[in-house]
Amino acid sequence: METNRWPEAFTKFGIEDPLEPAKAAPRMRKSLRQAAPFLDAVAPPLQSVENFVIAGPDRDIPARLYIPQGSQAPAPICLFTHGGGYVIGDLDTHDRLCARMAAKSGVRVLAIDYRLAPEHIFPAGVEDALAAFDWLVSTEGLERTGADADRVAVAGDSAGGGLAAMLGQQRRDQIRFQLLIYPLMQLIERRKPKLKALEGHILSVYTLDQIVRAYLPDEKAAQDVRVSPLLENDLAGLPSTYIAAAELDPLYDEGTAYRDRLAAAGIPVEYVLGKAMPHGYFNMTAVLPGAKDIVNRVSAALGDGLRG
Repeated sequence: METNRWPEAFTKFGIEDPLEPAKAAPRMRKSLRQAAPFLDAVAPPLQSVENFVIAGPDRDIPARLYIPQGSQAPAPICLFTHGGGYVIGDLDTHDRLCARMAAKSGVRVLAIDYRLAPEHIFPAGVEDALAAFDWLVSTEGLERTGADADRVAVAGDSAGGGLAAMLGQQRRDQIRFQLLIYPLMQLIERRKPKLKALEGHILSVYTLDQIVRAYLPDEKAAQDVRVSPLLENDLAGLPSTYIAAAELDPLYDEGTAYRDRLAAAGIPVEYVLGKAMPHGYFNMTAVLPGAKDIVNRVSAALGDGLRG
């Protein structure tokens, strides 16, 4: 069911309706950054957390490396791309999630802060994600992060899940495992009828329309598989995949569709559904009962995927 309301869950934190993305985006980012510590539980302790930058196609890409307790190089590593509709989100909004994933998986996590719209429209974020991945698997990147080139994963949530799926397709020969968390897999079809329960919980059809307005230079760009990886026809050789879904999520159908397409193509795929969970619940472990258990379970699967 279509709605014309900006989700109330954002409004109560002062995150504005992005009718004018260029004006609203900076305030939206600040508000989400301020809200994040109250929504996400503190993660278990780590061996270390390091900030540095990676040379990108247009500017340096801020990065944060999470090293779990007892990790010794060369170690398994996961490149993480955050969600936020390509408009909001950063290293700080997803800091506790990345720390928890590293602690519970035993895998090093490298989070990146790719360029955001509307200041940087498609394909800026894609180019940053590809540049960061290529750096990670280079000699310099492997030495800097202490990573094992044979045990590399990609992960992301929402729009970041779409970027992770894009990386899985574009760099499939170099990736062993991909973790897609309620991924945004396409931006073409946004208006099919949905249950009222799927609207207004963090993400809505209206929000998806605003993402397209802010992120894409032309709506036809949504047909590019780097924007809509669900459209990719060649799924042969993709890495083993774990998809985490949310029941109360407009993206539920496309995550399920990608799971089924991967399985049909012979790709090992696991799937977990957050029952009665809204989009974004991986960042709400302090306020949603059961969310932390699913994040811990998925993180353990990430570790198993890189050690098996």
